Amino acid sequence: MHHLELTKNIKNILHDSTSGSTILSTRIENIFPHIPDDLLHETLGQILSAHSSMAAVINRINYLCLLKEGISPKKPKSFPDETFKQFWSEKQNHHRWITLSMSHWVIECLKYNQSRCEVKIGISHPEKEGMNTREMLTKYHDVQVYEDTGLVAETERSDGIILGTDMIGEKHIVNKSGSFALALAAKYFKKPIYILSSGDKTLTEELHPFFRMKKVKHQTGWTHCFEKVPVELVTRIYLTTDEWQYPLSNILRELKFKYPED
Repeated sequence: MHHLELTKNIKNILHDSTSGSTILSTRIENIFPHIPDDLLHETLGQILSAHSSMAAVINRINYLCLLKEGISPKKPKSFPDETFKQFWSEKQNHHRWITLSMSHWVIECLKYNQSRCEVKIGISHPEKEGMNTREMLTKYHDVQVYEDTGLVAETERSDGIILGTDMIGEKHIVNKSGSFALALAAKYFKKPIYILSSGDKTLTEELHPFFRMKKVKHQTGWTHCFEKVPVELVTRIYLTTDEWQYPLSNILRELKFKYPED
């Protein structure tokens, strides 16, 4: 890869605020072999800082570093079709769904269902990812986009809530802001809430220091883009791959001491 092309691709990754972690992880994997050794720590530090709220990105970078160090960890098994088939066999009478933002696995799961559903999506400020989700699903389902605050009131008229996640922890999951309010509404209206995710959203204890929930500054102050949802509010988590449980690479171990604190 030419130096100018590499620089452009790195810049695009650093400033990408709408793509999901699956797409970003793939782009990082594509450029990783072309990053010069003398720029590796600096480049990885920038990417980790820019996308610190995405566990999948952290896991993928650690995995690539292990490969670079000559370690060949077995890549987790992927089984999305099996997961989607199981999900819809258990939810075959559920046709009214609520979701939020733009989750790759939620979108793929909804597209997998042959029955046309009613899907209500939160727009998700500040980047309005919900509009992208609508474009991807309109061909398959009847889709409406709501302001995030108005979406909560629709919970009573839904069959359930289906969300992605950016991190799966022992006590909580992390997802786009608005998820906690939906989870509380689901509990109040006695509606199920499901998480659909890949196993790379789980982090080992050694990788947790690289994870931070993103927030952005605007004219009136700070907006938190992500928030925690206690796992006791979640009905069930469906995984499309095995969990990623790899040791910390030496490259990230060195970088850990340089990684900026909040």
